[in-house]
Amino acid sequence: RVFDKDQRVTHAAITENKRLGELLTYIKERQDQPTKPAVKTNSEKIGYKPRGRKPGKRTDFMNDPAVIARRRQALSPQSALEQGQPYPAQFNGE
Repeated sequence: RVFDKDQRVTHAAITENKRLGELLTYIKERQDQPTKPAVKTNSEKIGYKPRGRKPGKRTDFMNDPAVIARRRQALSPQSALEQGQPYPAQFNGE
């Protein structure tokens, strides 16, 4: 069952319920009054539409697959021994 946000009291409902007649009449009068117009913000008045944001720099470069591969290659003991260096090249000042 769908909830009706704009509920209205029918005239038949007012006449059926004799005990609540005055209250239902008052409710009916209030519902018949025009609603107040919605106040727009300045942004809505001029038709401002926010733009989407551009993606920023990749700040989490440590999870970048290319960086991980270079780091593993540089820090692996096998690659340092193949080059004849006791430490990886980045720590030798090269």
